[in-house]
Amino acid sequence: MGTGFARRWRLLALALLAAMAAGCATGRLDATKPIGQEAQDIDFLMRLSGWMAVGVGIFVAAAVFAIIVKFRAKPTDDPDDLPPQIHGNRKAELTWTIIPTALLVFLTIFTLPTVFALADEGDGRTIKVEGQQWWWQFSYDLDEDGQYDIVTANDLVIPTGEEINLEIHSNDVIHSFWIPQLNGKKDAVPGRIHDWRISSDEPGIFYGECVEFCGLSHANMQMRTIVLTPDDFERWVEEQLAGKAAAQALPTEETPEAAGATLFETHCISCHVVDGAYESAAGGNANLLAGIAPNLTNLMSRTAFAGALYETYQTGPDGAYLRNPDGSLKLNIAELREWVRNAPDMKPARADNQQGMLDFSEVLTDQDLDNLMAYLKTLGSPPVLP
Repeated sequence: MGTGFARRWRLLALALLAAMAAGCATGRLDATKPIGQEAQDIDFLMRLSGWMAVGVGIFVAAAVFAIIVKFRAKPTDDPDDLPPQIHGNRKAELTWTIIPTALLVFLTIFTLPTVFALADEGDGRTIKVEGQQWWWQFSYDLDEDGQYDIVTANDLVIPTGEEINLEIHSNDVIHSFWIPQLNGKKDAVPGRIHDWRISSDEPGIFYGECVEFCGLSHANMQMRTIVLTPDDFERWVEEQLAGKAAAQALPTEETPEAAGATLFETHCISCHVVDGAYESAAGGNANLLAGIAPNLTNLMSRTAFAGALYETYQTGPDGAYLRNPDGSLKLNIAELREWVRNAPDMKPARADNQQGMLDFSEVLTDQDLDNLMAYLKTLGSPPVLP
């Protein structure tokens, strides 16, 4: 009996420790360190309600303990006697009704203004956000003429000190957009537009992911917000526009880049767009359930690919980017090459159901892959980092 009892207590302790560990922030997602004003407002409410709950819990536990001690059965008590009944005791009933009501009213006073403030539109630029299986697209209309001047994937790039308005869409199923250090969660629903807002006064890279189950690779549908100083952001915009212009000039000489461009035209343009060069899949015409595949015009300017599951440039154990002797970033060419060769092997997909990229391992030779890499490396310049 004693051994079994001790074993059960040990298992219970291990289960409690596992539950506590599961609730701890790990990796890159950490809602306990808010940076954006919206995330700070949410964090304040969560901490306020949490400490109120702790206070109520301590009070109730203390009251239960006091009642157990004070009213415990004594050897001299008559077992047939009933304890005093308080049903109909107006003072007691008013007390346990008024106190919870007052606590809820107090919490409401702080909650309602925050809820309405989070729904307000900011005074900064508007960026279109589109969720699809299983990655995010971000579109910028710089001059507000109804035409998107910059279209990127995985990396949402914004300047510091500006409240950015997000128009959140979905092109297939329900997704949910969440960058925990900048704001809370907002669903992306087909046929609807959900407005959201993010901001940060600090430069940095803030990570997020889809938090609404959306299919096979839901857990691999990540994204990141890269917050730059206003000057760096303007430089990023200029480089994006320059890369868009440069992508129109396809290589014509007999080079690996030219051979790669030909292969791209043969195998890739039914889904992917390169602005000014390959646009047959523009306008949601990609051969995918979502109708859209990542626009590759400035591929080399992005910090991640494959739904932000893989880094475009190599990083060290501390997450810092590795550099070549000349100071340039080290391209993660091995994983990028393998992604082009056999994407479903690196990220679960259902290409047979128009969800995800095809397997080209039986189609492309090693030389073809080298040539495609040579062409892809011409698409855009290295990222502007905070």
